[in-house]
Amino acid sequence: MNQKQKNNFLIIGGGICGLIAANVLKNNGIKSTILDKGRGIGGRLATRRIRHSEETIGVFDYGMQFFAVEDATVQKWLAQWLAEGVVTEYSHQDIDPETSYYRGVESNRSLGQYLAKDLDINLQTRAINIKSSDSGWTVATENGQSFQGDRLILTAPIPQFLTLLENSGIALPSLIKSRLEQVVYHPRITILALLEELSLIPASGWLKLDDSCLASIACNHKKGISPQGFAVTIHSTPEFSHDHWQTDDGIIAEKLFNLASTWLGSKVINYQVHRWRYSHPKTVYGESFLALDNPGSLILAGDAFSLTPAPNLHLTLEKAILSGIKAAEYYGGV
Repeated sequence: MNQKQKNNFLIIGGGICGLIAANVLKNNGIKSTILDKGRGIGGRLATRRIRHSEETIGVFDYGMQFFAVEDATVQKWLAQWLAEGVVTEYSHQDIDPETSYYRGVESNRSLGQYLAKDLDINLQTRAINIKSSDSGWTVATENGQSFQGDRLILTAPIPQFLTLLENSGIALPSLIKSRLEQVVYHPRITILALLEELSLIPASGWLKLDDSCLASIACNHKKGISPQGFAVTIHSTPEFSHDHWQTDDGIIAEKLFNLASTWLGSKVINYQVHRWRYSHPKTVYGESFLALDNPGSLILAGDAFSLTPAPNLHLTLEKAILSGIKAAEYYGGV
C-alpha cells in the first residue's frame, strides 16, 4: 500500500460540499485531503466535451445549469467568486425575472476547479473501507492506497454513506440510521446532444418544460460556454428517469429527441447519455450535518443535510454549500 502523509481532515467526496468544507478548513490553517471517485472535480458542477471534428467541439454543462443564492453567508462567497471573475450573472427573462441566477464563466466545472486550487485532491480514488482508531481514521481505497487523518467528513449521497459504513462494519444508532434511510433522492437521465445547427431554444439558452418526460433543455452555445459546437443538454423528469433507468441508451435518446424536436430544430450529430442516480434530494435529513463521535470524529454532510428541501433545483447548490461550511466549522474550531 502507498501510505499517504497524515492530514488533519479526510474528506470523501469532491462535490461542492466537500470543496467548500476544505476551503473553510484551509482558510483557518487546517489541512485536509479530498478523495473522490470521479475523473473530474465538482460533482454536479459537471462539464464535458464532445469532439465531433477538429472544428466542432461541444461543451456541455450537464449537471446543474445555474444556481441562485438566498442565504447571507453564501452571498459572501458569491461576492468573492464574482470579484474573481469565476462566476457571472445569468441574464434571462424566461426563468424567473425577479431572481438573480449565476453560472460559471467558462463552465460550471470551472467554479469547482477554482475551489479546488491549492487543495490536496485525489481523483479516481474510491473509498471502500473506513476504520477508526485512537490515532484517527484510515481510509482504504479501491486502487490500494491508504489515507490517514484525525477526522473524517463524508459528503457523498446518503445511500453511499450507508453502504460504506456497512462495508466497514460500522453500526449506526438505530434511530439515526432510520432517519438516514428515509432520505430519498430524485434520479435524472441527461442527454448531451451535439447538433448540426443552432437550436431553437430561447436566447437565454435555457427552457423549463411542462412535460411528463422532459424537465428542461439548455443550449450551451447560447449560454456562452460552447463557441465551437451547438451543444444541448436535455434533462428528463424524475418520473421518466425512474421508469427508464435500465432502458438502452439508444431507445432513451430516440424518445427524448422526438419529444424535444420542437426546440432542437436540427439534426443530432453526436450524443452521450448520463445517469444521475442521486440528482437532488426529494426529502432531507432535517439538520445541516450529522456529527458522530463514536466511532471517532465523523461528520456526514451534503445537500440532503438541510432543514427543509430546496424549493427548486437551482437552490440545492446553496444547501450543499451551507452544509459544507457547518461541517467544517463543527470540528475545525472555526
